Amino acid sequence: MLSLFARHIASHLPVLRTNVLSSSVLTASAFVATRRTFFTTRRIQLPAAASKSASTTPKKTTKKTTKKTTTTKAAPKKAKATKEAKSKPKSTATSKKTVERPPPKRVPKSEQPPSRPPNGYLLFFSRLVQDRRSDIKTATDTQDLAKEAATMWNGFTLAEKQPYYNEVEVLKKQYEEKLDEYWKSASPKTLREINARRKHDGRNKIHRPHQENHYKRPKGPFFRFIEHFRQSDDGRTIQEAGVTATGRGAVNVAREAGVRWRAMSASDKAPYVEAYQKEHTDWQANHPSKSASS
Repeated sequence: MLSLFARHIASHLPVLRTNVLSSSVLTASAFVATRRTFFTTRRIQLPAAASKSASTTPKKTTKKTTKKTTTTKAAPKKAKATKEAKSKPKSTATSKKTVERPPPKRVPKSEQPPSRPPNGYLLFFSRLVQDRRSDIKTATDTQDLAKEAATMWNGFTLAEKQPYYNEVEVLKKQYEEKLDEYWKSASPKTLREINARRKHDGRNKIHRPHQENHYKRPKGPFFRFIEHFRQSDDGRTIQEAGVTATGRGAVNVAREAGVRWRAMSASDKAPYVEAYQKEHTDWQANHPSKSASS
């Protein structure tokens, strides 16, 4: 009887019906969905799950639609970018890799300038190699011979090294004469080819000497004395000592030559001064314009 009364009240009050739907209170439809018997109790069915799914689904669809719209708007930009990329010219890196310049041709040795003469040790080592050529078969044999030659050279006295030094001086004079003759006959084309090949090999360029090098200004008395002292026994011992606490061998030779030059008397300096004055008068006769400007 109580349930019938409650059903009657709910059916005749529409305002309460709407409030019941919003506040999840029992309604008439909920009572109709179940049936009461003597063996079972009433079970109320609430459509809460259906309402939640229905309310959430449109939100997801809106999000998806917004994403689709953004992607569709960004698509033309990519198309423009691809068009610009196609319109740009291709890089020339591939063409550079495929097309490589051939190395410059080698100039024959007869057209190249003469090579510099070796020093005393290299001259001694070359003679030793010629004498023991039959014993050299591998690279290790050459290395062993070089070590042996170094120990032998360091054990020589100045008297034993002097013949090699004298031969080097003769070779230097011959080299200067050959070099002067070469520059007289060398053409600019061969010089360009030589420098191109040397640049390809990573070596320094060679330059044609100035025309006035045949008439250089003569050296002063002190520089003449340095050359003489460098070839003396004392100068050679200083050079062979190598790098010391005071500097390299060439620096030590120049320093010792300066000390000795200042200690020399006027009569000891006279030969160097006279040789300079004689060459200076000849230089003035050949270069009157240079002597007047100086």
